[in-house]
This record gives sequence, structure tokens and C-alpha cells, in this order.
Amino acid sequence: MEQAYVVVTSGKDLALRLMASGRTKPAAVISWHPEQRENLLDVDHIAREVGDLAEVYWLENGPESYAFGDCLPAGAHVFGNAARVYSEDLRWMTDVHRSPLRMARDRQTAVRAAEALIEDVLSLITVVPPKTAPVRALPRRVRGTVRAFASAGSRAIVGLGDGSCCTIQREHVVPPVRLDWMLEIGQSVEGDLNDEDRTLDINALKTAPRLAELYRPGDLVLALAEQVTAKNAKLTLYPGSSWSVDQARISSNPLDTADSLVTEGEVVVARFLRENGAVVLSLLDVDDDADVVDAPALLAGGTPWLRPGRHLTEQPTAGRTFPAKAPGGPGGGGAASQGSGSAAAAGPAPKPSAALMTVQLQLEAERRKVAVLQELVAAAGQAGAGLVSLQQEQDALRRELGAEQQIAEDARAALEDAEVRLARRNEELLDLKAHKRRTQTALKRALAAGSDALFETAGERLRHDVYLAWAKNVPASDKARQPLPPDWKAGPEFAASLYGFTEPGVVAKALKATVEVLTGTAERNAAREVHALRASLGADTAQLVREDGAKSYRAAIEQKVASARRLHYWRLPDGSIELSRVVVHDDFKP
Repeated sequence: MEQAYVVVTSGKDLALRLMASGRTKPAAVISWHPEQRENLLDVDHIAREVGDLAEVYWLENGPESYAFGDCLPAGAHVFGNAARVYSEDLRWMTDVHRSPLRMARDRQTAVRAAEALIEDVLSLITVVPPKTAPVRALPRRVRGTVRAFASAGSRAIVGLGDGSCCTIQREHVVPPVRLDWMLEIGQSVEGDLNDEDRTLDINALKTAPRLAELYRPGDLVLALAEQVTAKNAKLTLYPGSSWSVDQARISSNPLDTADSLVTEGEVVVARFLRENGAVVLSLLDVDDDADVVDAPALLAGGTPWLRPGRHLTEQPTAGRTFPAKAPGGPGGGGAASQGSGSAAAAGPAPKPSAALMTVQLQLEAERRKVAVLQELVAAAGQAGAGLVSLQQEQDALRRELGAEQQIAEDARAALEDAEVRLARRNEELLDLKAHKRRTQTALKRALAAGSDALFETAGERLRHDVYLAWAKNVPASDKARQPLPPDWKAGPEFAASLYGFTEPGVVAKALKATVEVLTGTAERNAAREVHALRASLGADTAQLVREDGAKSYRAAIEQKVASARRLHYWRLPDGSIELSRVVVHDDFKP
């Protein structure tokens, strides 16, 4: 059988290849220690699972592994029985945490590290590779039941009616989302069975969600945070439907950053809106007790692909990524169903401590000493007293080695404890960010309710706020020349239209524009764009005039922003002003 991986003969050449641009596949480098064969990673299993999706390299611990590490960026090497995946986009060269080290400390962790490495490869695949058509046998249509999930959600075990089993492979499903997010244990599936490799093709079950049919403006929906920066977050409603949400639509506090409230891999509740026909997502004013519309199923008969409280988080103790379970939510197929998802992990895998690496190097040096002494003992033969001396020295070294091994074991236990505590802190961070979003919404509502409670009517509040805006925006030296007229009026819809906006800063800007209109300075301010409001958009259309002779005007509140607000008002025959409404740019009703 042809070998599916490459045995490394030059660590330097391998490092140069990994750092060169133009690679089209990720590369998995698996290192092995010749004196630690009990916990080797199964390179044959890894190569079979990833197939043609990645290049697989087998690197022996020694001179070539040292040369390999010397040529790479700091912290990007592999050592001992461990492995790492290097993406073809080279982003790992500037952020080594994008390429987590999967270490095998014993047989159990070797199995988990191999599965995590396979998942690392699959998570980098964005285009499903074409599957080679069978030569000797055509696929046949079968029906079966999902029995379990394996390989970190990248495999689904399906039981068929004849008692046999087959597998569904995530990399051959469109879209390539982890299978336990699209299917569930006990679900009936139908597809084309390839008898040669016992794989089931279920692409015929793919559904095509449509936004127009799924959600209406104002609905609360689930979204997956794919990418998060300080300024914005990329939220995905379903694969192929992603939207960028700016910080202003995540928090009303301008001092907050997007990444302080949302974490990559978190499933959040957002409000689905449309502005001028375009889709807009917002995390502002999201009620905890409001109904959330179910996420769409990506496969016919499947489950919603997103669930509240199920996120993509890193589990360092298992060395893999998996969706956290929602409290009280359904199970997912036992331990075999846990694993990593198709999106990026919420946090980097912890690196081995410097103390642990030092102990490992000391152990390796002591083993070499023992090996040299054993050779001397074998050659000494009948050396008598010399042989006894060597044996005593060997026994002493063995005792020292035992002590060093105990130190190493203690260091491993401390590292595992730190990993557990880090995982717990990551979960607490997710909860704190969600609590912060809820608290901001409640605070804003409390402030609004407090303002309303100070006045008996909205009209009294309006006159108070207009006076404060005049006092704040008109300098003391100009107040005599720009007095606030006592006879201004507000139409029945003005207060509701003004205070109906919840976006931060809109009410303050509208009050400032109102003061300029009332004091007569708006017409001298080019930014206000004061002009007559006409019955239609035609330049020759007559200005709107009421029966009492009042003429309608329009002034700009905002410039160069989406849905910029405008102020509509009437100028009465006696020259006084009656405020009409605060509207968005496309609203031309007086």
C-alpha cells in the first residue's frame, strides 16, 4: 500500500516549504520520539482521515526536528510526541495560537491529540474537494438512522436496515458544518451509499434557506460570531449569509469595543432589521424574555444548526474545540460526539510551560546517560569490582531518573489543573459579556423611564428638553440675539417621533437642530440644508401648504449616515414655528 505521508529528511527544507507562499493545502507535521513509543500519534490513521485535504509529514525528534524549530517563528515548532497544523494562508507566522500544539502525554491523550489534529485540518477546509467517482460500483440509495457522532463531530455513524453501518464525512457535505450541528441521534437519513468505502452521500438533503421566508423585520434571531475585532463583529445567520455589525449596533456606550462584548465562536441573539431594503443586525435592545426565532435547518429533516447557549469554545484538557451544551438542552451522542466545530476556536490552546520543557530535556539527557552506562556494563564482562561500581552508579542514576520523572509528573498535573481553570475562566467570560449586554439594555430603559416619570405629559418634557438644548448650544454672548421664542408650538406627533429613536445621540442631535430652527439660525447653516417640503420629489412641484396658510419645511439633523434623520416643521403666516415630526431620510410626509 502506498504510504500516505512524507518522512522528513531535512527539517530546514520542511520549514522553508511551510513558510513559502503558494501552498494550496494545510500541512500537518507529526513529531515522534524514538524512546517514547508507547504514546506515539497514529500517523497512518491521521493520513487516512485527512486524505488529499492536507500534506502530512512524519518528523523524528532529533537533529532534524531541532533544525526545523530553529527556522520557524518562536513557539511554532513541534517536539516530542506532538503535532501541529500549519495553514496555507501563513497567518500562523504572526499569531502562533492559530496553530495549536497537540501533545500526546500517554496513550489516551495520543488518541485525543490525533482526533484534534484531524479536526484542525477540517476546520481549515473552505471548499469541499471533489470526491473521486467509484469505478467498479455505482452508489445505491439507502435509508438509515444516525447512531453516534465521532472524530469531533466530523463523522456520523449511520445504522442501515440490513444491520451494517456506514459513515457520513463532514468534508463531503455542503455546507461543511460539523455534523452534530445539522443532525441528531436517532434521526432518519437517506442518501447514496458507496459500498467500497462505506460512506453515505447526503448532499441531496441540503436545503437553501431564504432570509425573506425565515425572518421579518424586528425578529430576534440566532447568529454565530465568526470574526470579532474591536470595531465590529461578523455575524452569520446561516452559512453564506454573514453580516458585519459595527460597534454602535452592539453597545450604546461609545467606550465599549465589540470584542469586549462578543467572543469569536459565541452564539448571540440579534435583532433582524431592514433599512432601505438592506439587512441590518443589531444587538441593542434585545429582551431576555422575548421569543427567539429558530435558526434554519441546513439539511432536510435536520435540526436547527444554531441553538441558544451552544457556542464554539476551546477545551484545553481534551485538546479540541466543541460546542458548549445549552442548559437543559438535548444531549449530543455521548463522549464520541464532542469535538471541534467548523469555526475558529474561542481561545488559543495553552502552551507547555518552560518548566515542563526543561524537565523533559533533563529526562532525555538522563536517558542517554543510562544508555551509555548499559553499554559499558555489557562490555565489561568479568570486570568484577569495576562492574559492581558501574551497576551502583547505574542504580543511582535510575533513582535520579525516578525523581525527575516524579517532578515531570507533578508539572503535568499542575499544567492540566491550569488548563481546567483556564477553560472555566473562558466560560465565565462568555457569561460576563452576555450579562453586560443585558445590563446596558436595562440601564437605557431605566433612564428613559426615569425621564418620563419627571413630567406629566410628553409635551412638558419636550419643552424642558428644548430649553436645555437652547441653553447648552447657544453661547451666553449670543443668547440675547438668539432668544428662544415663547410662542413656538409642537404638533401632536412630534414628541413621539423624537423620543421614539433609541440609537445613542439621535435625540440630542435632533434637539440641537430644533433649537437652530426656532432661533432662525438653521437657514444660515448650510449643513442644515433647509428647503421647502414639496408634494413630490419633482423640482417644479409646489410647496406643501396647509389650509391655515402654514408652509412646510425640512431641515437636516444628520449627514452621511445610514437612514439620516430629518426635521419637518411648519412656518405659520405670523412667522412662528410649529414642529411637525422627526423622520428618516426617505420619509417625506410633512
